[in-house]
Amino acid sequence: MRRPRPADGLRSTRRSRTFYPVDPALQERMRAASFEPYYIFLLHQDLDFVIPYTMGRGGGPQARVTGPDADKAAPLIERALASQDWTPSISDSVRQFVSSTAQHLVISGPVTYEIDYLYPEAGTPATPTEFRLELVLPGTLSYHGGQPIQYIPAAFGGPQDKTGLTYADLDPATLVTFRLDRAEEAAVRKMVSFLRAASSLQGAEMPLMEQSARGGTPYSFGEHQRESGELFAKVTEPIGWNARGLFQDNHLAPYEVWRQLRFLEFKIRLRDMIMDRLNTTLSEVGSKLGFQASIELIGLPTLQDVNDAKSDLRTGRRSLSDLATLAI
Repeated sequence: MRRPRPADGLRSTRRSRTFYPVDPALQERMRAASFEPYYIFLLHQDLDFVIPYTMGRGGGPQARVTGPDADKAAPLIERALASQDWTPSISDSVRQFVSSTAQHLVISGPVTYEIDYLYPEAGTPATPTEFRLELVLPGTLSYHGGQPIQYIPAAFGGPQDKTGLTYADLDPATLVTFRLDRAEEAAVRKMVSFLRAASSLQGAEMPLMEQSARGGTPYSFGEHQRESGELFAKVTEPIGWNARGLFQDNHLAPYEVWRQLRFLEFKIRLRDMIMDRLNTTLSEVGSKLGFQASIELIGLPTLQDVNDAKSDLRTGRRSLSDLATLAI
């Protein structure tokens, strides 16, 4: 992920590294958190809409910095959250940060960022002048002697643990972790494990289909799809994801809309949790940089909207097409 470079004359306090893994053992750790398997990739793409791309466009939803020091804090926060050298607006910075965090959170588990405080090179000022939130690459965070570490390529140099992996010490006071609650985490990890296994088996039915066509096996592709659909529906039920509608046979339209509303509900919970943790972090950072500010989202669907839509679905007060539009 490309990050804005600190302005000339600013000293970074960052300890974590961003890199492409070349060491086999490190590759294996990071592969377990990757987005590559087919169904994982589809889910990863759909989670990119935890906050829609329309935010900050015209009269639609938007993010804004509020608080006594909003004018001072807004450009600092925008640069801290940006994943590119620049972004058009605070809404874009927030959307990118929240969506990326949600993707990592669901696919690979708790997500940790390092607060990189930036100080002027000249002299030894007591307070930093800027900050960044730097992702600690999923699969690289661990603990050694009770202290957080990041596994890094051997080429960077540094101490090694008993497995031979090179690591860098991290400062626990600068780490910020986003996590699901315990029950939801367990259900999501079970779902992701299933999706990874299903992805590895994709295409395995082709030889059976060929044999069936020649009359050499009782295999039925239709039965295979039906059972696959039942398994996907059961495992993904906690978040409502419908696997892009790949297994909709024998599903009634009201059930599909209900699933879409469940997935919207899950995305809203993710969004709200990430924003709450982010605003807590901004309060901590602001105490060092001298500002009081938080981020407010305006015009996005809420949990109450979803609850109202569920009620309308049960009573038939609104059409299925209207309810499906809300869930997009």
